[in-house]
Amino acid sequence: MSKLTISVVIPTCDRPEYLRDALISVLNQTVPPQEVLVIDNGLLPVDPNLLPKSELIKVIRALPHFGVSQARNLGAILACFDMIAFLDDDDEWDICYLESVRNKHCKTGVNVVLGRLRDRVSKQPITGKQAIFYDEKDLIKKILFHNPGVVGSNTSVIRHHFFLGPGYDQSITTGQDKAMVLDLLLAGKSVGRAETAWVDFRDGGARPRQTELRKLSEGKRRFMNKYWKIMSWEQRFFNIFIWLQINIRRLLDSFC
Repeated sequence: MSKLTISVVIPTCDRPEYLRDALISVLNQTVPPQEVLVIDNGLLPVDPNLLPKSELIKVIRALPHFGVSQARNLGAILACFDMIAFLDDDDEWDICYLESVRNKHCKTGVNVVLGRLRDRVSKQPITGKQAIFYDEKDLIKKILFHNPGVVGSNTSVIRHHFFLGPGYDQSITTGQDKAMVLDLLLAGKSVGRAETAWVDFRDGGARPRQTELRKLSEGKRRFMNKYWKIMSWEQRFFNIFIWLQINIRRLLDSFC
């Protein structure tokens, strides 16, 4: 499918200073998309005067604090083209990102293409998010242990395959990205990584706050509940261990 057409979906919530940079990175692609859907679920509507001028950009106003999973799902529903490429509003793509994603799909026929993550400032690959997987079974195993490098900014899906899974699960407060890919894997869909599709990932770098640790704890618990039956005992033990670590950090921070 050398004529593969692409819809870009960007959920955004009250971060106009980041959103503009994300959109510029999309508009500068060597292989441009056919449309860019910005799903705005912020408390205040996006000011169009702050965005780059392009006929490709369509801003869809959703309910305030609609949620990132629901925003991505809405974007997928409204998308009109062959592939949906998801990007978070605080990240950016390398200029050849979509070209690399398209080439990976055209050469291999995979249903889901994952890009790679590097630090936005240093341009160095992010440790722990570059896991090699040998086939779909191996990737399922890796996702059930941890996140091997699946985030909201490096996942592209052939549109009609996206709807063969449940989409982004809004009940999982963190890890919705890897859960979406895992659900497609369990439905028999194929996944590949485009080695030269780089995402410039924005890392706050600060120690997680209590609210973020609580969200991480709840997200891990819900992820375990959803996939408990297909986890091995080793995977269950590992996930419980990580969940306990998060909650120990919450307890210790509460005394600081």
